[in-house]
Amino acid sequence: MNIAKFYIFTLILVIMNFKSVSAQDNTITLNMGMLDVNWVTKQSLLAKDIARNIKNKRKVFMREIKAEELQLRKIDNELQKKKVVLSAAAFADESRIFREKANILRKKVQTRNQELSRFRAKANQVLNKAIQTALMQITKRDKLNLVFRYTPELILVRPDALDISAAVLAQLNKNSSKFPLPVSSKNLGK
Repeated sequence: MNIAKFYIFTLILVIMNFKSVSAQDNTITLNMGMLDVNWVTKQSLLAKDIARNIKNKRKVFMREIKAEELQLRKIDNELQKKKVVLSAAAFADESRIFREKANILRKKVQTRNQELSRFRAKANQVLNKAIQTALMQITKRDKLNLVFRYTPELILVRPDALDISAAVLAQLNKNSSKFPLPVSSKNLGK
């Protein structure tokens, strides 16, 4: 890993020292930028709206599940009281019905968790696509032809002059500040 850091650092220094590259008779000027995707993600209005939507969906799911768990506990308490009164066969039937209801609830919890995971995945896709769109707009506007993704593990020095994170964030917030809820996810939790 240290060798990779060394090579990347060396590459950045070489690129920064040579502002233009000569290819036969053509001269290409490098216009570089560096993007901190994690910072943009944390600061964006879209990401905050996505987090708010996920939190709301989780609350709805939890309320629904807790209500059904309470019903199951009541049934279990009643079943324990009936244990003395009922015959062994009748108690076994009641227990079987209770276990079936508990299994149905477990499956429902799994289904809700899968729905929430699918919603998160879709939201992440939308966020990544929005960041990519904003980055492309800034790249075209500023005529950048080389953009590095900032990662503190690989890039040791981040010159402020190359940082385009704030511009990308501003463009991202301008393009989309609210997460468009997919039609199918509006029914999640119902």
